[in-house]
Amino acid sequence: MMRFIFLPSVITVIVDIVAWIAIHLAIGFTCSQIPHSWFNPQQWLYKTFPWENNGEIYQRFFKVRSWKHHIPAGGSIYPNYFSIQKLHSYDQAYLERWLKESCRSELCHWLMIPPGFLFFLWNTILVGWCMVAYALLNNLVPIIMQRFNRPRIRRIIARQNLQSIRVV
Repeated sequence: MMRFIFLPSVITVIVDIVAWIAIHLAIGFTCSQIPHSWFNPQQWLYKTFPWENNGEIYQRFFKVRSWKHHIPAGGSIYPNYFSIQKLHSYDQAYLERWLKESCRSELCHWLMIPPGFLFFLWNTILVGWCMVAYALLNNLVPIIMQRFNRPRIRRIIARQNLQSIRVV
């Protein structure tokens, strides 16, 4: 991409900051309005792939357990927020909702990456690539968290289903 808009440096920094805030808020709000019933944890994007080793690859390479509790929940600013920071219940309906909200979170963060390329329109090539790097780093962290946690919740649900079959 090529720079089409030339602004003074201070104005460019302000535009960058305001643009990122607007992008994050707009995408976050839009995703928060999608009914949770539309999210299917069995869809391709949300499935756990064999190479992920039930999410353990993220612990091995990124040590997720050591930092995930420090990541703030950005969705808490939106109406009808459902917290997925920690489990509050082992009820089947709650766990199913948790899975769907995890899918919502992951989709939201995937959608926040491509707008990083818009910054080439008014920034230098170097700064444009820095904005893309910011988009990747800022959003891959929560994506990794979701991909680490979802298999764990699926295992809890599977265990509960197995136990209920044994009881019947």
